[in-house]
Amino acid sequence: MGRTLRAVWALWISSALLACDEDKPTRTPVVLDAGAPMAGVADGLIDFPVGTPLGGYSSRCSILGSDGRVDKRTSAYTVAFTTSAGIQTRSRAQALWLSNGDQDLVVLKADVIYAFDGLVRDLEWRLSRATGRDLTGRVVLTTSHTHHAPANYSASYHFYLGGDRYNEEIFQRFATSLEDIALQAWEGIAPAAIGFSMTEDWDPDDLVYSDRRPENDELKVWPDQTPGEKKDPRLWLLRVDHTDGTPMGVFFNFGMHSTVLGGDNAMISTDASGHVEFAVAEQFSAPIVISHWQGAGGDASPRGTDDSYARLESIGAYAAEAIHGLWADTPTSTDPFFLETTTRSIQEGLETVRVTRNGEVDWHYPPYDEDVAPDNKVYGPDGQILSPLDEFKAEYGGAFCGYDDPLISTGTIGVDVYPYDGCMQVELISWVISGIFDLEGFDIPLPLPTSEQAMTTATKLGPVAIRQADGTVGEEDVTIGFFPGETTQMFVEQFGRRAEAELGLQNALVVGYAQDHEGYLLIPEDWLMGGYEPNINIWGPLQGEHIMEGNLEMIRANLLSHRLEPHDASGDFPDTAYDIHPLPTHAPDVTATAGTATAEFPDELYTPLPLTPDSEPITPQAQPDATVARVQGIAQFVFMGGDPGVDVPTVTLERWDGEDWEAATTAAGRPITDALPDILLTHTPDPLYPYYDPQNHYWWASWQAVGHYFDRAGVELGTYRLKAEGRTATGTSDTWPWDTTSYSIASESFEVIPAEISVQVDEGAILASIYAPPSGYRLIDLAGSSIGPNPVHDATATWTLEDLSEMSEPVTGTSADGVTTFLVTAPEGAVSLILEDAYGNQGFQLFDTE
Repeated sequence: MGRTLRAVWALWISSALLACDEDKPTRTPVVLDAGAPMAGVADGLIDFPVGTPLGGYSSRCSILGSDGRVDKRTSAYTVAFTTSAGIQTRSRAQALWLSNGDQDLVVLKADVIYAFDGLVRDLEWRLSRATGRDLTGRVVLTTSHTHHAPANYSASYHFYLGGDRYNEEIFQRFATSLEDIALQAWEGIAPAAIGFSMTEDWDPDDLVYSDRRPENDELKVWPDQTPGEKKDPRLWLLRVDHTDGTPMGVFFNFGMHSTVLGGDNAMISTDASGHVEFAVAEQFSAPIVISHWQGAGGDASPRGTDDSYARLESIGAYAAEAIHGLWADTPTSTDPFFLETTTRSIQEGLETVRVTRNGEVDWHYPPYDEDVAPDNKVYGPDGQILSPLDEFKAEYGGAFCGYDDPLISTGTIGVDVYPYDGCMQVELISWVISGIFDLEGFDIPLPLPTSEQAMTTATKLGPVAIRQADGTVGEEDVTIGFFPGETTQMFVEQFGRRAEAELGLQNALVVGYAQDHEGYLLIPEDWLMGGYEPNINIWGPLQGEHIMEGNLEMIRANLLSHRLEPHDASGDFPDTAYDIHPLPTHAPDVTATAGTATAEFPDELYTPLPLTPDSEPITPQAQPDATVARVQGIAQFVFMGGDPGVDVPTVTLERWDGEDWEAATTAAGRPITDALPDILLTHTPDPLYPYYDPQNHYWWASWQAVGHYFDRAGVELGTYRLKAEGRTATGTSDTWPWDTTSYSIASESFEVIPAEISVQVDEGAILASIYAPPSGYRLIDLAGSSIGPNPVHDATATWTLEDLSEMSEPVTGTSADGVTTFLVTAPEGAVSLILEDAYGNQGFQLFDTE
């Protein structure tokens, strides 16, 4: 359906442009109107099946290491990548539909590795058709850059190496999910109050994120710049409220890779970005839409403490208070404002890519000539970049530049000077891609079609309420550039500087990983420092700022007046043309046993535990134990479900309220399901392979008895169960969407009981800890360990004396390495001690009185 829609969409656009050309002599410019802010927000889950390949780590490709392979299973959704096997946190998307009654801006953020311009155009058509609004160039797709979500929705050939071969069903599932979420926002659009705020140095101790690019530490580009680590220190935030001040949505921006989990992870996960959203969400008393828009994440690593899944939660815990504080300081306004958005596909190629910096330089590549050797001189005597940059001798572009050693020594562009000496010929890479991804009989066109243009968008809105980093508050215009790749610190800095110097824009902000993907976006001086980041983009050191200049020119041509100009009236910026792909026809299994409990399961039943070399594996259980201790207990449940082609069961933690089962919720009122970090979910087919033969489908769910965000060691006591709701195929359809029927099943109930506090009484002190289990996966305390000791807070010591009388006293301690020391001396005649924390968790020690 989607590719057919895109073909119709292309005809519609062509007709519209032709009509514009015919009307040029008499066309009257459209004048924009200011209007009061209207906004709709929504969030939801993306319909990705377990078994899809996870994008982001090429090491998951079979020829490059097969990282993430948990067993010999195969999948209908993979070609050359390993198969995902479960869910740590589900891929989500959030939508902001902003309007002033005259113009619209739709921003969708999705938990995937990168954006795809073909998907953006498809969404424009879908949403225009559904609403009757012309959304051409007004839809933005930005991503979290998690390396743990499907990526085979992109038809960009060279990014097959990052996420496997394109699959039309995955594209359709993704597009439909985003359409549904965007339309929820549209249907909820209402008068709003909006405002922006900025701050700097909000993470001074690198607890949330840090610079990961040492190659440019001594690089000085601007006179007022101090060399050193170049982490972008800025955090900016868009606050969207109802007109009565009730929060509607929070959209914040800073740069951070989502790479806490490595290539060996087989679980779908939102990674660092999503866990910051979860933590910020809990700062509010009711569910609202929380969305992290990536900034200069290309050269920023996630930090946090603890390990694996708990480390993800710690990043959110370190970030949440600062982000919520900035939200609280953000002014809002309901005053009328102007809104305009424009989109172009910036043309690229060896003879097209150029950087001029508004006439200050003229950096370009010479035309390709196989017989002309480069001079191997990168800089002139004054240290400036020499032009033309003849070292980038790459007719169709070059990949893997910046490495000390080329990937294939015989396939380089034939240049000896660093960092060009590692550049691989794209033609050779295309042959590798064709072989790995089973494209026999199909010649990948050169230049690669997706490398010939890069979609980018800019929006200008204002005047709007804004709080600057220095605390001053006013009403000003804000301009946002949405860039197709991994924006880096110096790139973001350069955009802000150039927008102000050349266009007079005071508040020029950047959202990266948006609209399309061209790899890392660096300014030329930074690219030439080499290292990891230059290796992915195709068109060398000038590509990043070439795209930036295209965005700045688009702003100059379209957004500096209150007239509505066509995005590309002359047709100079055509989009990539994509082939139509059929939907796969492999039908999912019809599973008659779906929705039944099972005491028997395969020996190969997959669980992701242990998570680290210091962890211990968990022994799978069909049903939870009768009692599950806070922190130390993990409730497990195995059930028969549907084929993952139709079934991604929702597993919910339920609590008996005395009359009925109710979904347990977070402090902000969100149901605790496998969409959150609390519940893990895995799938195991039996037999493991081949996928095209009939299989039984076992699903394993687990919940560690830990509070979602607050009161982690104090989850409410009571009776609980795990309830699974899913779907199974009926066998009556030939392609996706498959016909299904639903099922529901619950585990046996279990009692959550207090945790046991480990207590040791020494001379004049009590040492206490709550030990997490060796197979634990949740964050317990920022000062503790997910698989070891954790501090005890707000405790009471109760001593029993020889005469059986009791003496109680509150005790306050200090913690180190997960152990809390209470400086307390046992009273004379004490025979035992009960140490109880504020949640009722207890530790007991009996003294030897002989």
